[in-house]
Amino acid sequence: MDYALSRKEAMECLESLNCARLDQDGRYTYVSKGWQEIMGFPEEAALGKRVDELVPDTHAMEALESGQVIQGRPVINRHGIPIFTTYIPMKDRGGRVQGLFLYMVVNGIPNAKNIFRQTALLQKQLDFYRQELSNERGARYRLDNIIGQSPAILRLKKQIVQAANSVSTVLIEGETGSGKELIAHAIHSLSPRRDANFVRVNCSAIPAELMESEFFGYAAGAFTGAAKNGKIGRFELANHGSLFLDEVNLLSSSMQPKFLRVLQEREIDPVGGTKTIPVDVRIIAASNIPLERSVQAGQFRSDLYFRLNVIRILAPPLRQRKEDIPLLVDNLIQRLNAQLGMVVQRVSPEVMDLFMAYDWPGNVRELQNAIESAMNMTRSFQLEKADFEQFILRTRSKRHLEDIHGNQGLLLKSSKAHLEQEMLQEALASANGNRSQAARLLGISRTVLYKKMKQYGIS
Repeated sequence: MDYALSRKEAMECLESLNCARLDQDGRYTYVSKGWQEIMGFPEEAALGKRVDELVPDTHAMEALESGQVIQGRPVINRHGIPIFTTYIPMKDRGGRVQGLFLYMVVNGIPNAKNIFRQTALLQKQLDFYRQELSNERGARYRLDNIIGQSPAILRLKKQIVQAANSVSTVLIEGETGSGKELIAHAIHSLSPRRDANFVRVNCSAIPAELMESEFFGYAAGAFTGAAKNGKIGRFELANHGSLFLDEVNLLSSSMQPKFLRVLQEREIDPVGGTKTIPVDVRIIAASNIPLERSVQAGQFRSDLYFRLNVIRILAPPLRQRKEDIPLLVDNLIQRLNAQLGMVVQRVSPEVMDLFMAYDWPGNVRELQNAIESAMNMTRSFQLEKADFEQFILRTRSKRHLEDIHGNQGLLLKSSKAHLEQEMLQEALASANGNRSQAARLLGISRTVLYKKMKQYGIS
């Protein structure tokens, strides 16, 4: 039986705002705002297009060819959500199909727009939690987060790319603050394991008696106070991903042979468990002292050292790449502006000269600390030498101590007194005689300042 769309039905379809109209070739000639919102295509992307170009699983062409109404067939919209659609052929007086009307509901609910608003909100929340999970268990830094154009940094980046393409263990050595963790993040983010977990562990932060349960996990009821359902260890959490062992030189002597077994056998034994668990984990280790020195001192197993030291990367200290300091300063100012809500633009030429003359024993971390401290002191777009009073005092005291240690004829007690007196005088001079400000610069109370001034006869 032929079906003619009544005026009432046409009005109801249009009023629902979840409809569209096709010509006899199956091309869109009209789409409502509701259809655009539900299907995920704007009007300009739909008009003139064939229906099966936008909705591959549509039944519109079937309805056009048969001339029969097709009711409530599901199609998948652009967001991956099933939409129940009814297709109504439009015929002329002779019964020839001239086009098609279609209208839709979501899971039988006419008010589809509200459903899609809720879906969009849930999708935003899902994206947020995915990002949070990635931040928690993934690598946060990439190769371009390593700032610098010096030969040392270009060589380092080349080593990182080579290490990322390998499956072997990596040992990163370098001074404190030289960016060892940044290197580990970059290796993981470039590797085929980038979509799996990147688990970070500071070996110095875990008590020796808890290391085994932290790394290998434990079964339910393994010991008094254990979690009811047991706990997954760091190795299992990093399965198919990377495990970053920071300060691996401080790994306890009791754990070293167990780590060696994991690296050799690729399996772990949870505390109190009865089953061995296979793991596929890439180890990236870091040490702030040459690990070979710990081996020679008998503090680290040589066989474990050789298992870790397959690919060795040395993080260059800042004093060996001073040409990178201007780039680092600009990058740090931008990052700290975002964190502190400030708009500092640069450091003065005098400050840059000061930076270039200093050896930075604390490396990039010390540089960041100096800039952040100065930014909290300034009220200008440019950081001046006066904003770095604390940094200047600290560096002068370090140089003074180095001079003292170089002179074996001075006694420690008199050296300390001489240093204290000089620091007091410099702080008071920097503060223009303001004792409260001088005390703050020295990090002591006014009471202690007064006692020291009296002790050294400073008026």
